[in-house]
Amino acid sequence: MFEDKELERAFNEVVMRRHIPAGTVLMSPGDVITHVPIVEKGSLRILAQDANGRERFLYHILPGESCAISLTCCSSKRNSSVLAVVEEDADLLLIPSDRMDAWMVYPEWRRFVSDTQAQRFGELLETIEVVAFQKLDEQMWNYLTKRVQATGNTILKATHQDIADELNSPREVITRLLHQLQARGRVSLARGAVEVHLSSEPSSISQEGLDRGL
Repeated sequence: MFEDKELERAFNEVVMRRHIPAGTVLMSPGDVITHVPIVEKGSLRILAQDANGRERFLYHILPGESCAISLTCCSSKRNSSVLAVVEEDADLLLIPSDRMDAWMVYPEWRRFVSDTQAQRFGELLETIEVVAFQKLDEQMWNYLTKRVQATGNTILKATHQDIADELNSPREVITRLLHQLQARGRVSLARGAVEVHLSSEPSSISQEGLDRGL
């Protein structure tokens, strides 16, 4: 994980390795952050959630990356402000939160934290730009492509209501927009699944493909 041998030793002394299945809620707003995750395999989906439970997709955490918001909350002794969901089966490296400040003596750890925060800040600005300036159909296409790119799987197992929740939009509107995308050959729809066609030659969802998760 790290080139600094002393940091690597300190890391291995406390790290916990966990395999978490897809769909698991890893963290909710208001949770006390006891450990900070680093993704070793798989991916996490990070969403904002308000007091009424309304959600908004923010970004993904991919292998080798961590959650900047968790790092920031640990430093400021604050509880979680986001919802973290396992996008696909993930192997996580969990670091006790009390080590975040202690490891700042290591230059490599400071760079890791700084790079993580800079990357997430850029992604949050992108999300703000999408929400502020793009039409809802463009927002949804951006959302679908990011989820597909995070897993490498063109079939997204999600209902219209799931998508509506994460885009904070009425389900009826999302259904209408999905059917418009299907008419244009950009997606194929099946019960509980959306196949996203990133290429110009879309195919249809087959039950066999869904069973295999292809």
